[in-house]
Amino acid sequence: MSIDAWADEGGWTWNQWFQVGQFPAELLDSTPRKIFRWMRENGFLSCFSAGKVSLEDDGYNLVIKNRSNDCPIFAIEYGSQID
Repeated sequence: MSIDAWADEGGWTWNQWFQVGQFPAELLDSTPRKIFRWMRENGFLSCFSAGKVSLEDDGYNLVIKNRSNDCPIFAIEYGSQID
């Protein structure tokens, strides 16, 4: 759920992630507001993140980003198969 990202010429790149928790599958189709509330209530985001984060669906992950610089903070993976 947490990712390692770095700035490059085209914006941000990330290819490394670290599992820091579990996200409930029933919230995957929720509004960004509900997802952010869950993240705050469970200690992944602080109360100071209100209005400072955005949510993007890249087709495999829900990516929570810093709104001021578009830096990815968390990726909630939903698009992979477990064999």
